[in-house]
Formats: sequence, C-alpha cells, structure tokens
Amino acid sequence: MDNFKAFECVVEYLENIILCSDEVDYNVISKTAGCPAPLFQRIFVYITGITISEYLRKRRLTLAGYDIRNSNEKIIDIAIKYGFNSHAAFTRAFKEHHQVSPSSVRKFGKPLHDYPRTSFTNIRIVGGKRIMAELKKIEYVEIGARKIVGMMKMTSFQKAGEECWGSAFKEGVFDRIQEIERWICKDMDDYIGLGHMSKFVGKDHFQYIIGKLVELDAPVPEKMCAENISAGTVAKIWIEADNLNDIIDCAYFICSEAVEKTGYKIDFDNFYWCDVYTYDRYCTPLEKGQKIILDYLLPVIKDE
Repeated sequence: MDNFKAFECVVEYLENIILCSDEVDYNVISKTAGCPAPLFQRIFVYITGITISEYLRKRRLTLAGYDIRNSNEKIIDIAIKYGFNSHAAFTRAFKEHHQVSPSSVRKFGKPLHDYPRTSFTNIRIVGGKRIMAELKKIEYVEIGARKIVGMMKMTSFQKAGEECWGSAFKEGVFDRIQEIERWICKDMDDYIGLGHMSKFVGKDHFQYIIGKLVELDAPVPEKMCAENISAGTVAKIWIEADNLNDIIDCAYFICSEAVEKTGYKIDFDNFYWCDVYTYDRYCTPLEKGQKIILDYLLPVIKDE
C-alpha cells in the first residue's frame, strides 16, 4: 500500500470511530499506516497542525453541530452520541469550538465553525503542504550484522532533542566511545553520532540510542547500552533542508515514498529508524549557515 492510500485509510479509520466514541487504537493506526504510530503521529501533526486526538474532538464537535442544526434530536442525546457524558461538558466544548452555544444554533441558526475531514492526498497535491525538505539521494547497500553502542533512553519526538542529545553531550558519550574507536564500522562516512529508534510503544514513545555503530564483538563501555542490528539491505537516504526541524518533521514521509518508488519496501519485521549526523553534510554546513543534509538508514526488502 502506498503512502497516500495508507494515510487516507487512517483518516477513514478515525472517521469511523467518531460516532462510536471509541478511543484511538494506535496499534490499528500502526498497522494501517504501515509505520510505527509515533512516526505517523508526528506526520499527522506536521501536516494538519493538530494531534490525532484533537482531530477527533474537532470532527465530533463539527458533526454534533450539524445534528443540532439539522435534526430534532435532544441536545443531550447528541452530546452522548458524540462521547460527552454531560450537558455541561458538551456545552463548554461546543462553545470553545464553535464560539456559540448549542441552543443558539438550534434556536437562531447561528453559524458553525466547521472542521472538515482531512485528506493527505489533497494536502500533498495542493502546494506540498509545508513539505520544506528535499530528497537528495537514495541508495541501497548490504550491511553485515553490527550493533549500536551508546546512551539509551525511552523518549518521544518532543523530548528527544534535549532529553537525549543534550544529555549525550553533557555526559561525554562520544568521548567515551572513542575508547573503542577501532571497532567502529568503517562503511559509513565520518559522523559525530547517530540516533537509533526502535521498540516503538503506543502513540509517541520509543527506545532511542545515541551513539555509533560498531562491530558485534566490540566492548560496551560502562553505563552504556548496546542494541544488535541484523545483517540485510539498508536504504541510505539523504534529506536536505534549511534547518533540522524541517527535515525531521517529514523525513519518514519522504523516505518511505522514495523507497516505494524504487522497488523496495520497508522491512517492518526488523524495523529501526536511524538518523546520522555526518561532519561533511551536517556539521560543517550548519556552522556556515548553509543548508544541511541528514542521513537516514532503515532496513528494506525487495517489493516482489
């Protein structure tokens, strides 16, 4: 399933749970979108400007407004229909969204503030929707088994910058890795460090290791962690933009689209997501105020 169809299927799932007032099942979203839920949640916020839960709330209040305006149902029944447990809670949320009360819509036909169903396909086609990064290169290489050694935390996209990278520099993680310099894998361009995401949990948490890729028999410095990476085919992708956030926000979208168009698909049975900060493409341009390139590594298989 390509990106556009997958994203539209997620929106369809969200629309289908509006009336039953179910909570979002992020396992369903992950399977439908074909990527870990935290990555999809970030893409969703980047494109729509709101979270998935906020989207559902706005859509429920929009449809509730239609029902109040176009039906004779009791307002409390409409409130319950869209997941509100009391008249007061519904009225408060309704006023916040529509800027008018439910009763004024019914009695006086006050205008509603609609929030229409979103469409990833239309957003992508109409002006690119703030996709500010650009694919510069994609290639496929076979790598041997290895491991990443470094500092590990369970984190989220919102906290990874300061919580992980900030801590890594403060704690001298990269200086300590120099102790095992001779074990560092040599099939990559020189880099200051990389972030390795795996073991995605729920809507926005994952294991993040900041460190370097090393041979399997490399020692693990005290108080550091290691994660094995299987041998296989890896997509090596360069994404360029004016700043880091523009890359990070849409990187998965760009990478997965590029992979699909070149006859591969992401290997979700062995999935990880790795961002690499090279000296030549990231550090040096950043110091000069030029556009930066972030390298990405992710496991793929042939799409047969």
